[in-house]
Amino acid sequence: MKRKYWILLAISLAVLAAVIFWPEKQAEKLLPEKSELIGMLQEQSQIASTEVTIRKMGIYDSETQITTLNPTKWKLGKRLCVIPVDVTIRYGIDLNELKESDLQFLSDDTLQIRLPQPKIIDKSFKPATYPDEIVTLATGLRDKVGETTIQKVKTMAFEEVVNQDKDLQSQLADELTHNTEAVFTSLLNAIGIHPVFIK
Repeated sequence: MKRKYWILLAISLAVLAAVIFWPEKQAEKLLPEKSELIGMLQEQSQIASTEVTIRKMGIYDSETQITTLNPTKWKLGKRLCVIPVDVTIRYGIDLNELKESDLQFLSDDTLQIRLPQPKIIDKSFKPATYPDEIVTLATGLRDKVGETTIQKVKTMAFEEVVNQDKDLQSQLADELTHNTEAVFTSLLNAIGIHPVFIK
């Protein structure tokens, strides 16, 4: 009789343990693989980047040749040209650089994520020249500034914008990182995962 009692008790405990731990194991199985998570996160590339257009005034002075500095002394007999250059910069977190090694499960429902550093993803300017926008001045008998020189001025203005707007890039980096983390948190919470972001 006692033996039968112990057998029934053992079976009951086994069933109870299975009932308690089975949902947890099922939950583990339902969690997506890292490769699936990478794909889901990379689909948010629009959230992780922004595009800005900055207008730079490129200036040509025949005395100092090509320059983008504001002229303060224009002399008789010089050729001058002021050219607006619209520089478009796409800045953000390139989610294509997110790797499986950047994701680490700390527990069943906590995922540590290391995001790629924000950077300039793309940059460009329109080489087309619109005569109405360009201000040219040729004093004396000098010819006006030609298209080749105008394109050189535009290229210099473009490089200056890309290299010097560090403050803007820093501001955008903070905002984009915050927005990306917020979107990732919402997506992952919906499938039962709590993200922790590290640098």
